[in-house]
Amino acid sequence: MKIGLIADTHNNLAMTMKAVEIFKEKGVELVIHAGDLTSPRIMELFRYFPCVFVLGNSDIDVEMINARAEEMGCGKVKDCCELEIDGKKIFVLHGNDVPAFRKAVSSGKYHYIVKGHTHFFENYVSSNTRIVNPGTLYGDDECTVAILDTKTDKVEKIKIECEA
Repeated sequence: MKIGLIADTHNNLAMTMKAVEIFKEKGVELVIHAGDLTSPRIMELFRYFPCVFVLGNSDIDVEMINARAEEMGCGKVKDCCELEIDGKKIFVLHGNDVPAFRKAVSSGKYHYIVKGHTHFFENYVSSNTRIVNPGTLYGDDECTVAILDTKTDKVEKIKIECEA
């Protein structure tokens, strides 16, 4: 399955719309947002896809985010979640809870861990787990998202021209 990975959108509607268009063009079947939506307003842009959202440290209005997620059929948005897709176990968290991240990596039970928080793209393997941080769409250094293909175990980093 092709999974669009995105994090740290920080309510940047214009950049997130660009990412959504790329996900559509690339045939993404699911979107995972690893936190820092900042407001529920940005969630509407993902209406074209089944979505998984987790909370980030900038997601202050949890009740509104959860209300919007329920309307979209995404279920409750929590600090982390586990999924299984194509027989692969995926753990998603924002990344600001470092002990939770380390525990997930050391557990050895996940094929993939998706996180955000640092605003930097990461794609590496630790303890047989691929860790992916799609980067950020907020700021002006490098704006990135990623696509994870669970069939091939490939991660594609996608740069999007940042809007100043």
